[in-house]
Amino acid sequence: MSLKLVSEYPGNHIDCIWCVKFNPNLKMFASSGSDSTIIIWEYDNSLLNYKKTSILSKTHKSTVRSLDWDYTGKYLSAASFDNNVSIWKITNNNSPYSFSCISLLESNDSEIKSVSWSVSGNFLACCSRKGNIWVWEKDEDDYNSEDFICKSTFEGHKGDVKMVKFSPREDILFSCSFDETIKIWDLDFSKDDFVLVNTLRNHGGTVWFIEFNKNGDKFFTCSDDRSIIMWGINLNDPDKGGLNYENVVKINEISRLHQRPIYCCVLSFDEKYIFTSSNDGDIGIIQVNGDNMELLGKEKDSYDQYSVNCITVNKNENEIISCGDDCSIKIWKFQENKN
Repeated sequence: MSLKLVSEYPGNHIDCIWCVKFNPNLKMFASSGSDSTIIIWEYDNSLLNYKKTSILSKTHKSTVRSLDWDYTGKYLSAASFDNNVSIWKITNNNSPYSFSCISLLESNDSEIKSVSWSVSGNFLACCSRKGNIWVWEKDEDDYNSEDFICKSTFEGHKGDVKMVKFSPREDILFSCSFDETIKIWDLDFSKDDFVLVNTLRNHGGTVWFIEFNKNGDKFFTCSDDRSIIMWGINLNDPDKGGLNYENVVKINEISRLHQRPIYCCVLSFDEKYIFTSSNDGDIGIIQVNGDNMELLGKEKDSYDQYSVNCITVNKNENEIISCGDDCSIKIWKFQENKN
């Protein structure tokens, strides 16, 4: 397995780039950073490359730390250090696509760090530096409404919550934090609220990122402790069916993977590889075979020792996009080496 740098886009953001995110259904990705803007990039068939088609600015007043597309690819959410989450909608059906900000969800906290859509599209979650988690629910009283109401606010961790992420299988929420834990939250219909069902404590440092497989029965986490852990969610009793989120086991671990904290880990489209990004400027390449993980190598100094803050994988082909502190976006192609 090797990575080949095919394109680089420097200088489009004027400060650190914190997030890049592929649209699940369109040949498009979004980027955001400390300059408080969101840039939309679309693939141009004549150029055989991506080009900048929209700049979504003037909505946020500070760093846009996290982005997430809903599962239809029609809506984009953005979490900002200005304490707000914006929701953008594609308003036309042909490229170049236009975007409209349809909602601004306001919190009274500091630095919203992450945002995530549920697989049903009914919920949107975000988290903050102060350890709080919000869950917003789509207004079901009006079928055509695009409004969200705050369903739940709770103190999820004892420190900065770095990420929230819904399972791709059902509306189960995961979170990870500076307090070195991963927590799992389920919707309790008797209380009409999300409640804590499990806490995982195997990391020895801040947990930065959570990545699921497509089936939702395995996930991966990475940390300041420079490790990546594979977790498995066991099945319920046959009579109950489904997954038992109270029964999660550590399957495998690779430690000392990078020289510095690992900020992101993503599965390839065929789930045979994991790519990691780190504060040390490297991109790691790990092979996944069942319950086994093996480090194949690294793309050394991929950002000249600047931090690689995020990577995202095109789930339809062998393409990775990364971003970092050097204000550049890089597109990589990956291919299996032939013996």
